[in-house]
Amino acid sequence: MTGKPDETRPGKPDTTKTAKRERRKPTLEEIPFVREVPVVASATMVVLRYVGAWLRGGDEESGGFGVRLLALGAAGYIALYFAEKHPGLWYAYGGAGFLLVTTVAVRTGLSAGRTVKDLEAAQAPTVAEEEQPSTDIQNDHEMAGEEDLEAEPLTVSPAEADAAFGLFVEHNVAFAVRTDPKGDRKGVHTDTLLKILHAKEMLTDWTEPMLRQKCKSLGIPVRKQMGIRGRNYFGVHIEDFEQSLGRAVRVPPQLVPDLTANAPTPPPSEPPAPPSEITLIQPPAGAG
Repeated sequence: MTGKPDETRPGKPDTTKTAKRERRKPTLEEIPFVREVPVVASATMVVLRYVGAWLRGGDEESGGFGVRLLALGAAGYIALYFAEKHPGLWYAYGGAGFLLVTTVAVRTGLSAGRTVKDLEAAQAPTVAEEEQPSTDIQNDHEMAGEEDLEAEPLTVSPAEADAAFGLFVEHNVAFAVRTDPKGDRKGVHTDTLLKILHAKEMLTDWTEPMLRQKCKSLGIPVRKQMGIRGRNYFGVHIEDFEQSLGRAVRVPPQLVPDLTANAPTPPPSEPPAPPSEITLIQPPAGAG
C-alpha cells in the first residue's frame, strides 16, 4: 500500500497544533534590560535638573550664572582633552556616569516604580490656604476684649519684628524635622517659608531672594543646596541653625505633647502660623 500513514491514528498524539499554540512572541517588557530604559531616562532627567538648579543658583550668589557655566564648560573640555590622549578614560567616564545615574535612581525611588511626576508631586509643599474657624465658646468679656485689640494698631519695634521672624523660621524648621514620617528631613526650604507667609497674606511683596537675604542678615544660616524629597534648593538646615543659636531649636506649641490622661494626640497637619509682628518687619538692606 502506497497511501500516506495515518498521522491521527490512536496511540500517537498530535503535537503540531500544541507546539504552535505554545509559541508566542515575547512582550517588550520581557526583553532583558528593556524595562530599565525608562528608569535610566528618568534618572538622567533628574541629574540634568540638578545641574540646571546648580547653574540657576548662581543668579543670586557671588560668581553668577556665567561663571558657573564657564566652569562647567571648562571641566567638559578638560575631560575631552584627556580622553583624546588616553582613550581608556572613556570607560572610566562611562562607569562614573552609570554609577551616578544608578545612585539617583535608587535615592529618588525611580528604581522602585516612581516617576518624575511622582517626584514633582512630592516636592510641592502642603500649606493650608484657609484657617479653620474656631468653635470655642467665648463670653461677652472676651469678645469685647478682642474687639479692643483689633481696633488698636499693632506697634512693635524693628527688633521685636526680627525676633518674631526668627521664631517663625525656628518653629517651621522644628516642625519639618519632627513631622517627617521617614525622619530624613533635616530642615525647610526658603521658598516653602515664603509660601507659608503668602498663604497667611503676609509679606506678599517679598520674593524668595529677599527672604533668604533677611535670614542671612539675622544670622540664620542658609545652605545653597539642601535636598528634601529629591529636590535641592536653598534651605535652613537644623544642625546649622542650632549651631548658630547655641542651643536646640524651640518646638512650636502644636508639637508640645498633652500630658492630660487619655488625651488624644492627632498628628499636626499644618505648619506653624507666622506671628502677626512679622507684618511690620523691615525688608533686607538693598531690596526693592
